[in-house]
Amino acid sequence: MRALLLAFALAACSTAPPELPAPQLPQRAGVDPVIAARAEGVVFRAEGSDPAFVLHLYRDNSILLSWDNGAHQERFPATEPQHPAWSGEVYFVANERYRARIEVRDRPCRDRAFGDAVLPRTVIVSIGGEDFLGCGRAL
Repeated sequence: MRALLLAFALAACSTAPPELPAPQLPQRAGVDPVIAARAEGVVFRAEGSDPAFVLHLYRDNSILLSWDNGAHQERFPATEPQHPAWSGEVYFVANERYRARIEVRDRPCRDRAFGDAVLPRTVIVSIGGEDFLGCGRAL
């Protein structure tokens, strides 16, 4: 019996498992939205609930803004932020269809989109005659 077990153990050790390719970063991200956003190059994310919007600032210096539950989605080239007297940044961005003003203020914020969480930045987006208020944080 011992000889049989030894034979199985040696056989198991002699055959190497197949080499699998390394997973790509989005595959490793799984279901965690923060890790998935980082894998896509997002460095800052903001969201608001009344009216609803989502804002992503990307590592490649672009901005993606989505509002009206995704009915409108626009990508903008990021400009150098202006630094007003209050602590934060203001971005004036434009593409072929829209101009937008994005204020990121260093002021704690709470929005029902995040439940009870308090995020470190308040975000105000003005686009197409509408103003959106929400919260954001660096990723």
